[in-house]
Amino acid sequence: MTLLELLVSRHNWTVDETIYVGALKPRCRGAPDQRSPYATDPSFRSGKRYAYFLEGFIARDFLDDLGASTNDVSQEACDQLIRYAIDDA
Repeated sequence: MTLLELLVSRHNWTVDETIYVGALKPRCRGAPDQRSPYATDPSFRSGKRYAYFLEGFIARDFLDDLGASTNDVSQEACDQLIRYAIDDA
């Protein structure tokens, strides 16, 4: 599942949802180094490592504040969320 696909279902999430990512694409340079003291612990599922991305309610509120559609999330809105998660969250 891609992040865009996940974000479309944001209104079905509970308040306890947390988004983890499997691998950051090269355009996401600047993501926190997992060895950083500020990095959160990774999650492991089926032997694959996932890095913390963002709390679900924060992502949902961010996209809603941008006016992102509930049926589709643009690549631009997704990119803005990624920048927010990296730089401001």
